Amino acid sequence: MALYFFYAFLAAGLLNFVCSVLLLRGLAEAGIKVRFFEIRWQVHKHMKTYRTVTTETTGKVAWPYYGYQASLLGMIGFGMLALYSLGQ
Repeated sequence: MALYFFYAFLAAGLLNFVCSVLLLRGLAEAGIKVRFFEIRWQVHKHMKTYRTVTTETTGKVAWPYYGYQASLLGMIGFGMLALYSLGQ
């Protein structure tokens, strides 16, 4: 069972990476300067700005914003479940 949770953890991590790239790409298209190093380490710094920019342009928050948060929560949850199932 731990292996399935680990695979789910990896899938959530991949989705998290894709959402972070889309989020920072959207900011770059809006004219906000984003460096390559920020793709994985400083995405949280730009979350509020991304929400504001997408709300102003489309009228609603774009899906990568929620996808990033949900996949981050999924990574934490699946990681904890995998570690818990290893102990049994």
